[in-house]
Amino acid sequence: MKELDYINGAVAPPGEATLSIADRGVLFGDGVYEVLRSYSGRLWAFDRHMTRLERSLRQIWIDNVDIQQIRRAASDLYRQSQLPDARLYIQITRGPAERDFPLPQNPRPTVVMTVRALQEDRELRRRGARVITKRDLRWGRVDIKSLNLMANMMAKKEARECGADEAVLVNERGVMTEGASSSLFIARRKTVLTRENGPHILPGVTREIAIECAEEAGLRVRECAYTLDEFRNADEAFLTGTTLGICPLVSADGFPIGGGKPGQIAQTIRQLYNRRVQEQRDAPIAQREERNA
Repeated sequence: MKELDYINGAVAPPGEATLSIADRGVLFGDGVYEVLRSYSGRLWAFDRHMTRLERSLRQIWIDNVDIQQIRRAASDLYRQSQLPDARLYIQITRGPAERDFPLPQNPRPTVVMTVRALQEDRELRRRGARVITKRDLRWGRVDIKSLNLMANMMAKKEARECGADEAVLVNERGVMTEGASSSLFIARRKTVLTRENGPHILPGVTREIAIECAEEAGLRVRECAYTLDEFRNADEAFLTGTTLGICPLVSADGFPIGGGKPGQIAQTIRQLYNRRVQEQRDAPIAQREERNA
């Protein structure tokens, strides 16, 4: 088992691969990325992540990438690592060019991938996450999973300095959007609320699966706007993310959410989510490889 780096087909141990200083990803953040995870040797929600990656590429006009080749390279790199529980990072930039704002003609995209061992934070999901609320300072197209993450990083830094696990973001109208690196849900009685898809949130893969699990549990799901006050007074709340899974939220800005302990709705959705993960683990190897090809 080993961690690996990949740049444009070349595989190397961590720290040995190199990237051109003229790459537009370095100079402008001109690129997109995806983060996947594996459970017990199997990449999770692979097709959904590849679909989102392809959409992000289209949105910033990187249209000369063979997504099927990316799928094969990602699967092959993960297999080479032999890491049972890992985080697979995929980044595609427009490639190296002269530093100029207009898009270059016929650039060669740069494909970067890394595979790293993933340690589960079971304690966080057991006790529930503590968050702070912060003004959403991100750009206006966060539905594109771009490399421009400065505002996210700043919000995460402030959360850690406050002893919190995450920052959840509020726009200038007092309406909630999502976490700095997670999707946000609240629950009132038997209704689950999360923001509707659009330029203000990332269309989270785990968010999508969580909605399906909520509907499977017989819960009503509403994708709509809700305010900071509605968030603070929710019966319960939870976060979702690729490496996070389904995580209950127990406090915001030092005040308890839903009594300050993990709620039943979040636990139900997490159980159904975990059952899907287990079903993939138990699926025949040939079936899994066909999906990832």
